[in-house]
Amino acid sequence: MNKAIVISLGCISNIMDGSLYEQMVSAAGYQLVSKIEHANLIVINTCAFNRRKEDISVEFIREVHGRKRSGSRVVVCGCLPKIHSDALAALHPDIVFGPRENTALAEFLNLQGPTREFHDHGPVPLSQFSALKKALYHIKNSVDAVPILRSVPLLKRQLAVQFVYDKAVYCLRVASGCLGTCSYCAIRFAKGRPLSTPVEEIRQEVDRAIQSGFRKIVLAGDEITAYGADLPGDVNILDVIDEIQQRKEIDTLYLESFEPSFLIAHFPRINIMLEKGNIPVFCSSAQSGSNRILALMKRQYRAEEYRRCIREIKERFPETCFRNEMMVGFPGETDDDFQASLAMVRDLRLDFVRVYEYEDRPNTAASRMASKVPASVKRKRRHTLQRQHLFNVFFRG
Repeated sequence: MNKAIVISLGCISNIMDGSLYEQMVSAAGYQLVSKIEHANLIVINTCAFNRRKEDISVEFIREVHGRKRSGSRVVVCGCLPKIHSDALAALHPDIVFGPRENTALAEFLNLQGPTREFHDHGPVPLSQFSALKKALYHIKNSVDAVPILRSVPLLKRQLAVQFVYDKAVYCLRVASGCLGTCSYCAIRFAKGRPLSTPVEEIRQEVDRAIQSGFRKIVLAGDEITAYGADLPGDVNILDVIDEIQQRKEIDTLYLESFEPSFLIAHFPRINIMLEKGNIPVFCSSAQSGSNRILALMKRQYRAEEYRRCIREIKERFPETCFRNEMMVGFPGETDDDFQASLAMVRDLRLDFVRVYEYEDRPNTAASRMASKVPASVKRKRRHTLQRQHLFNVFFRG
């Protein structure tokens, strides 16, 4: 029997794509296996969010070509082929396709019928998690099984913000693509403009989840606040959330990141959403505490507006956990700009802050900007932000 393995290297959307590809190769008659050396077909679902993720994807493709059985086929998909095809040219001469080109895999597998017959909604199979996410998955489950550990606030909050969804969570993709024009990001070149799941299809998926016994749902997407931009009428992600929160069977709702400009524009309604008490984690990534840098990034908000919203949410809903992502070393970032970011991290005291060093991405406006920050300065600033965040978590609450 032909055997296949599907390996995903990126975000929740990437992992959901991997789940879809597993269904497709199974429908084509392949048995799913867990080892590269056992597979006739290897599907590598890449990530190219930043240079580190891209390097991991490239190195993994190189490793697979060295480990695979003679005659095995390798398919490379995901964001890397669309964002940095040059990195694949000499390394991988076989089939490649992007995250919105699932028909390419169906054609390769000689599958008949529309690809919509395959279902990317539902619980994510553990096979699609990275080694780190598998470890976090098992840790979270172990903690949940021990009441005395589950009651430790620090442990409870730190595990809550990891965004590793177990088999009891129904993942529902509400949108792919984004509205952003951020000067540093290349993801939009792979994902394109927003493509929203129709409201009626979301209702059907929620019904299916409830009928299957699920009480936890995550709304996933590259930018969930872009939901509805391509649909008729004045519908947005808050309308979807409102419908789901009216379903008494759903006791927990997880949300991927809220764009700060959307948070600010819809703040009163977001407060009503959080009042329902079934959203344990709120994620909104500021990127910088400096308005000058935010303008260069083409982020459509001001730092003080973001801070005001987060402070008010923290005061009104102290049980809610908070995630944020920050970037250091954007071209032209001065020490004063960095100090503004440090002040934001110090003052907001969030549960989770991931810090990225700026990296040039192909075909982005920021990659063409002058005044690049030296690598040593970026590294120092990242460590400083991380230390401040850890100090907040362990000593300031």
